[in-house]
Amino acid sequence: MKPDEDRYIYTDGIDYSETADSSVWGTEEKETAKLLETSVSGGKWLNLCAGDGRFNNRLLEKAETVIASDIDENALEKLVRVTPAKYKNKLNTKILNVVETFPFGNQTFDGIFCVGTLHLFPKTIFYKILNEMKRVMKADGKIIIDFATDIKRSFPDGSLWVVKNEPSYSLIEARQFLEKSFEGFRLEIYFGKSEPESVTLNDRKYVFTCNFIVLEANNLQK
Repeated sequence: MKPDEDRYIYTDGIDYSETADSSVWGTEEKETAKLLETSVSGGKWLNLCAGDGRFNNRLLEKAETVIASDIDENALEKLVRVTPAKYKNKLNTKILNVVETFPFGNQTFDGIFCVGTLHLFPKTIFYKILNEMKRVMKADGKIIIDFATDIKRSFPDGSLWVVKNEPSYSLIEARQFLEKSFEGFRLEIYFGKSEPESVTLNDRKYVFTCNFIVLEANNLQK
């Protein structure tokens, strides 16, 4: 699917059928993996902006059922392909544009998981997405996200790739923003650093580095 940054569609035109089984978006950060291990126990989960499945098998291992959603159907097809047979009966997929109303009823999910995405959106769009997340989660549900900060995408010639409309948060600014955004939730906040990692998207290659926040937000508004 082609990107359209003016409409907040941050895809990359990748043919996922031509990629390896591992995610094109790099390795799984240990902080996020640990939180999935300790904080998910059964229930129905929404993997929002799931992409080609980074972390999805970990979520399937711990949850009762998972709906993996993304705007890119091709990415979801790869996600299904790389899902172990023992988990496929727990998995459903849904094409979803995250900046539009979610196609789910109120209080559908015990938990929502979203990584590698929400830092891309301007604050007004972020709040719109968050309101939908709150709407479809149960009264005692939880949200687990990661949020990248201090992002740097460096091409081999030293130039930088900057995503259009993407805010530029420092670690401190992002923490303050998230604490304000999740007011009324009980928060657990962890910090991590992504070491330089080479990313190849079609004919575009760059090195990605960032700091990041992993956040678990438990709903207190029962």
